[in-house]
Amino acid sequence: MVQEIYLIDDNQVLEQTLKRMFKNNKEYRFTNVATDQLEIALKNIPSLIIINEDGIQEDSIEMCQKIKQDEDNTITPIIILSSNKDHEHRLAMLKLGVAHYIKHPIDEDYLYYTIQNVLKLIYINRRVSPLTRTSW
Repeated sequence: MVQEIYLIDDNQVLEQTLKRMFKNNKEYRFTNVATDQLEIALKNIPSLIIINEDGIQEDSIEMCQKIKQDEDNTITPIIILSSNKDHEHRLAMLKLGVAHYIKHPIDEDYLYYTIQNVLKLIYINRRVSPLTRTSW
């Protein structure tokens, strides 16, 4: 099953980096989404959204609110990549339900395993029946 991962970034450096990092993992597909295309992209319900906060002009808190308020994407995990080290900003993101906040410079190994672990957790959670608490 292909995992669709949206990269919210107004340039394509992150997309190229992730495609290189995951070149041997064909089950992951990375799609760069410009900030002005976010609402269109959300209709496709990605497995994961990664926002490169340094690569966008829009307010990332407002962007996360839009994603989490979208009925189809309330459980879509979000990872933020940012050079903003302000403690209150990071807390505000986490309060919105952001799964991870990773500070620049990015440790590629850390990002690689964070992406894999988040997607594995989502996959497991979607397979467990809320009634019987067993896998389908």
